[in-house]
Amino acid sequence: MKVCILGPAPPFRGGIVTYLGMLARELKGKGNEVFWSSFKKQYPRFLFPGSDQFGEVASWIRMENSPRFVPWSPLSWYRTYRDIRKESPVAVIMKYWLPFFALGYAAIAWMLNRNTDIKTIYILDNVIPHEKQPFSRVLGKTALSQGYGFIAQSENVKSDLLSVLPKVKKDRIKLIPHPVYDFGEPGVERKSKKEARKSLGLPADIKVVLFFGFIKPYKGVNFLIDACPILKDRYGNGVRVLIVGDVYGDSAPYYDRISNSGAEDIITFDNGFVPDSKVEDYFIASDLLALPYLSATQSGIIQIAYNYDLPVVTTDVGGLPEVVHDGVTGFLVPPEDSVKLAEATIRFFDEDFASRLAEGIVKEKHKYSWDNLASAILAFASD
Repeated sequence: MKVCILGPAPPFRGGIVTYLGMLARELKGKGNEVFWSSFKKQYPRFLFPGSDQFGEVASWIRMENSPRFVPWSPLSWYRTYRDIRKESPVAVIMKYWLPFFALGYAAIAWMLNRNTDIKTIYILDNVIPHEKQPFSRVLGKTALSQGYGFIAQSENVKSDLLSVLPKVKKDRIKLIPHPVYDFGEPGVERKSKKEARKSLGLPADIKVVLFFGFIKPYKGVNFLIDACPILKDRYGNGVRVLIVGDVYGDSAPYYDRISNSGAEDIITFDNGFVPDSKVEDYFIASDLLALPYLSATQSGIIQIAYNYDLPVVTTDVGGLPEVVHDGVTGFLVPPEDSVKLAEATIRFFDEDFASRLAEGIVKEKHKYSWDNLASAILAFASD
C-alpha cells in the first residue's frame, strides 16, 4: 500500500528526522510505497534555541521528499494537503511532539478528512510538552481531534492523550514503545570499544559515562555535573564523563558549573550537534549512559543505548521506568539528586554490573522493533 509521512526530512537534522527516515526505510522494506511530505521551514530562526536547524544526515537515512510545509503559513498547509491528495496514500503519518506544529497539522488533517478517505495516524512523542507553553493543551486537542489512529510511545503519553481527548475510542490507540536506533552504516562492521575510544581520543582503560542529546533545562545535566566530584573522589582520573549535545539556550551556565565543580579534568563537554555518522562512536565507547531527566514521557536516547546493549542510569520520572527496569537493564534514581546519581554509577562499576545489565537489555529490546511500529501503522491504514 501507499503511505505518506508528514514531517521534517534532510537537510533538517535531529532525532525526529532520523526517526522518520528509519520508519520510511522499514515501511519500504515491507513492500510499501512511501511519499515523504517534508517541511520547507521548521522554525523561524529567532525561535530556534539550538546552533543550527540543518546538518549532516547519514546517507542511508535520506530519501526523496517533497518540501512544502511551513508551520506558520496557511498557504503551505493547503499546498501540502494538495500534494498529499494528489499522491492518494491510504494514510498520512504525522509525528506530534510540539504544539508549535498543531495548527498546520490540524488544518491538513481536517482537509483530508473532509475531502478524502485518507486516514491521519499520529505518532505521539509528547501530547503535553516538557516546557510550559501557552495554549499547549488547546492546540494539541485541535490537532489530535482530527486523528484516526494514535501510536502512543509510553503509558505516560497514552494517559496524556486521554486527558486531552477523553472520548477517543480505546481501539484507536496502540501502545508501541519507541523503537531502537541503529546508527551503524549498513554493511559496515561495527567498531570495537577500543577503536571507538581511539576515534574520540579517549584512553582504552578508563571508565566512561555518557550523557547524549539536546541539552535543555528539563534534561537535568546540572545534576550530572554535580555528581562528577563524587566520581572523581572514587576513581580519580580513571573516569571520564562525556556531556555531548547541542545546548538549547545559553551554554555559559554549563561551562561555569563545570569550571566550578572541582572535577573539570574528568568532564568532556562536546557542545554541538553530532552528525549521524559519529553517533555510534559515543555509544560503543561508553560503559554507562546517564540521563538525569527532571521530566520525560519516553526517550529516544535510551533506545540508541539499547541498540548497543549499553546500560542506563536514569531518573524515576514519566515513562522512563517503563523502559529502564531497575537492576535489570539499568538503574533508576530520584530526580534532582546528584548524590544518588553518583552512588548508582559507583555501584555499577564497583559491583561489575555491566555484563548483567547488558544481558537484560538483550532480552528486553526485542519489544522495541521498527517492525512492531510499522505493523501497527499498517493495521490502522488497512482498517
